Amino acid sequence: MNRKQFLKKSLQAGLCACGVRLGLEGGTKNPKVAVQQESKPESQEWIGDLEKRMIKGAETPAWRKMEKAGIWIKDVTKHMDAMLDEETKVKLMQACGRSCFIHTFGVAENKTPTKEERERYLKLLQSRGVEIQREGNVIRFTMSWGRNHQNPTGLVMSDGYCMCPQVESGPPGLSPTYCFCSTGYVKESLERVLGKPIKVELLDSLKMGGKDCVFKVELQDI
Repeated sequence: MNRKQFLKKSLQAGLCACGVRLGLEGGTKNPKVAVQQESKPESQEWIGDLEKRMIKGAETPAWRKMEKAGIWIKDVTKHMDAMLDEETKVKLMQACGRSCFIHTFGVAENKTPTKEERERYLKLLQSRGVEIQREGNVIRFTMSWGRNHQNPTGLVMSDGYCMCPQVESGPPGLSPTYCFCSTGYVKESLERVLGKPIKVELLDSLKMGGKDCVFKVELQDI
């Protein structure tokens, strides 16, 4: 029986007991009359409202839900560290990061950016201080994701808050394995605008003790 059913049955049981007591102790010599009076719709209008308020009051507060989610994430990454090899952990967390981006921004359009559009984006990165390195057909650059930026709930990353709202201020002792999720997020984001499969390497992150989240990006421009 779930919490809502339990509360509903408890409320009904309490109302029945009150009705019987009224019938036995006062107001009428006939218990049946009391029960009939209590069963009138107009006398029970408050019951539905009370039941809703009881159920609402039993809900877990949002802050508590996030706290529990953080603890669960911490346990999951701890078990991953104990049971999985490095490559598998990275692939798994990258897949989670991709899913996070897709759930946030939707599935990518069935359209591949042109080389001209790709070059415009690379120039935009350069205008923001990103150094673009070209070696043959290989393009490499290192980008900072969070310096002086905010996470989705408005907490400034340069103040030590993670970009991910799930673990923005905790839990303490979270494994750095969790940060590989961000490489999948960045990978999905950049592949949409660059139109090429890319490699993303995590160089530093807030949860790894760094001051920023830094990624090394590489793609084949063929």
